Amino acid sequence: MGIPYAFVRALKGEKPYLDKESRLPKQQAEFLVQEGNMRGKYLGVCLDSCRWGSQTTVMYEMDINGLIGFIENWMHQNAGNFQDLWHERQINELYKTFELPFIRNETCSVDSNHNDVILDRKGRLRCAHKSEKKFKPNFVVPYMFFDRMSATRKINFFQAQPQNLPDCAWDKETGDLSPEYREEMNIYLRKLDEFEQEEPNFLVTDVCYAILSDDGTILSLETILKRLNLRPDQDRVYCGGVWGGNGIWDGCELVDELSREEKALYETIKRCPGHTRPHGKTEFSFDGWYLAFYVQKWHQQLSGQEPPIFEK
Repeated sequence: MGIPYAFVRALKGEKPYLDKESRLPKQQAEFLVQEGNMRGKYLGVCLDSCRWGSQTTVMYEMDINGLIGFIENWMHQNAGNFQDLWHERQINELYKTFELPFIRNETCSVDSNHNDVILDRKGRLRCAHKSEKKFKPNFVVPYMFFDRMSATRKINFFQAQPQNLPDCAWDKETGDLSPEYREEMNIYLRKLDEFEQEEPNFLVTDVCYAILSDDGTILSLETILKRLNLRPDQDRVYCGGVWGGNGIWDGCELVDELSREEKALYETIKRCPGHTRPHGKTEFSFDGWYLAFYVQKWHQQLSGQEPPIFEK
């Protein structure tokens, strides 16, 4: 990747292209998206003028969708000639090779022992390893989830064993079952007996489908930015503060937000297990000039037409 291009320009004594007039990066981004403020300006310098920087990374106060909106706004303001305004230099002047962030795995990212492969309709090489499990049919529960390795929504299954009554069902002084829970106990015992007697003959076949390679396919701008982004989409925050800090906290203030598994954990540890919150930021290991080259490469994937902006 080399030295950031903005730093190279500074070493040459060249002044910044844009005078930000003391605007902070977020204010600069809001200023630039106003009609005409990016007209005739390089995408590289526009992106580089509205980011924070550290010794190793740069950060935008925009999430992926916000960054896409910023780029689309720049394209709109420069409609008709934006293809000449990616960067003040050509890619081959600065880099011998410059490629989009394709997936290129030699082994399955889920399990390196998986061997079977298959090509999908888009030309992506996927893991075709199959695994089988048997469940008790009256106690199997399906659920949908997004599988990051295969970039698809999948159905998974788990076996829901009958749950015993809660601790409050027993009298604390005598240890006997409270009268109002006796019928529930009978139901639980019947279900437990059914569970123990039932044979696991519900067969589920799962295909891994993890992507081994999508080299040569058409990537959306959203996909490219997601793969380049170093920061998770959401932060994990804790009621009362972050674990490891000072002080003792009473517990979770947002119990209703917790999943069933998180509630079970909370009952054990008596500490907030954490909540996910969007932070509206993206982070990259390169400056805005370099990011502009990725946008250029995205746009030039298809001759004569614009490639997809968002993932399907």
